[in-house]
Amino acid sequence: MPYRSLRAIVIGWLASLLVSHPALCDPAATSTTVVIERFAFFPAEISEPVGARIVFLNKDQAPHAVVGENTNGEVFRSQEHIDEDETYSVRLLTPGEIEFHCGVHSTMKGKITVTR
Repeated sequence: MPYRSLRAIVIGWLASLLVSHPALCDPAATSTTVVIERFAFFPAEISEPVGARIVFLNKDQAPHAVVGENTNGEVFRSQEHIDEDETYSVRLLTPGEIEFHCGVHSTMKGKITVTR
């Protein structure tokens, strides 16, 4: 009998934890940071679930811009310049592959795979 009581307490505690912290059970609540540094994206390739938030953080002294495109055209575009220590974020709602690049420096490239 004590085992069942302890089990019920643990299950109740886990359920309340998930309800109070939806990020633990909702993959769409995830956030990934892509750092812009030394004129490159780190990591340059990521895979995230639908609904995930991608944050681009510029650690270069030079300004950058981020443009994401797929086979249908432009998916997202940051403001003209993301200055040092500034961020740009986007939430991706459609599965597929998105190639992204710097709108200021064309050699800077990366890829996001958005999964179901």
